[in-house]
Amino acid sequence: FEDREIGDFSDKELSRIRNEAVGFVFQNFSLIETLTVEENIELPLLYSGLTPKEAKDRVHEVLTKVGLPDKGKKHPKQLSGGQQQRVAIARAIVNRPSFIIADEPTGALDSKTSEEILTLFQQLNNEGVTIILVTHDEETIEYCNRLIKVRDGKILEEVLT
Repeated sequence: FEDREIGDFSDKELSRIRNEAVGFVFQNFSLIETLTVEENIELPLLYSGLTPKEAKDRVHEVLTKVGLPDKGKKHPKQLSGGQQQRVAIARAIVNRPSFIIADEPTGALDSKTSEEILTLFQQLNNEGVTIILVTHDEETIEYCNRLIKVRDGKILEEVLT
């Protein structure tokens, strides 16, 4: 990573990479229920050194990007599953990462919401963000431009789609 072996990074450097260069999106959203949407998204920014105004602006920017500009004061339980996943994506992109690792990001969503989420990932990819998407869903693969099939930790096949 960044022309260095991962094993050569210190714990502090690895923490910085995880916070700044990588965005994580989980199937179960992993939102903190006691925090508002804005507070959930702001969490990765706490370590970035941004001023409170810069952080607030960045949170509003990503909420708008994921189509939820008016949901910042709500709590996760007040949102639909698709909205919660959009908040999780907003949290993943708030630090403007180089890549996103998304583990079954549509697994708990209906087909319409899944399509919206996958379209959002395509938009992010078109903006230069690499998306590493783990899925078992054949329909999700249609949104990808590269497929790597893995079984038992071994690459079985790699295909440009």
